[in-house]
Amino acid sequence: MPSPEPVKTLPPSGGAARPLDWPRSRLLWIAVPALAMVLAGAVMLAATGNNPPFQKFDAGWYQLMLGSRTPWLTGANRVLDFAGNAGMVIYCVVLFLLLLRRHWRLALFTAGANLAVLGTTHLLKFLVARPRPEDRLVPVDSGSYPSGHTSATVAAMLVTAIVLGRAWMWISGAILGVAMMYSRTYLGAHWVSDTVAGALLAVGLVLLLWALMKDKCLVGNVPPG
Repeated sequence: MPSPEPVKTLPPSGGAARPLDWPRSRLLWIAVPALAMVLAGAVMLAATGNNPPFQKFDAGWYQLMLGSRTPWLTGANRVLDFAGNAGMVIYCVVLFLLLLRRHWRLALFTAGANLAVLGTTHLLKFLVARPRPEDRLVPVDSGSYPSGHTSATVAAMLVTAIVLGRAWMWISGAILGVAMMYSRTYLGAHWVSDTVAGALLAVGLVLLLWALMKDKCLVGNVPPG
């Protein structure tokens, strides 16, 4: 029988993709608990008529945010409001197009993961239908749980770090994700638990999809050892 074709590797290059090659078991150990916590929060909200035990913590954080509002903080968080919505769409499209020519499998993963997070976020919003805080500084159009801006931002940054594999991408992505979580509560668009759920949803779903697809995505994208 002919020997199997070896996995192709890319030459070392500062611009080459270096996708994350964690074992599937490690990815699942992170993804499954993250998604389970999101589901548990949704079930708790539904079972208590949107008055869960953590509502007191949400309300306390909300009051803290109301008391911290200043003109310059409001302006900065309005920029993040744009970045987490239209800005993430633009970013994801550009990333997809840049990957498509040389790394089409990674491009398809990028598109699929971001769309999966978007679709799941809106499905949960519809099913849970959690009311948002009242004193909002930005317009909103759907349920509060989970935060769509947070899930979109964390998903886009995590996908970027996974497919390109640079340490600074993990660090900057984490910073932007936390900033978006803060911004959504500062603007009164979400309860803090919504933002935690949005981040967990993005982490869990992206890592779950990477665990399922990484072997095919790594073909032609494995950096030399």
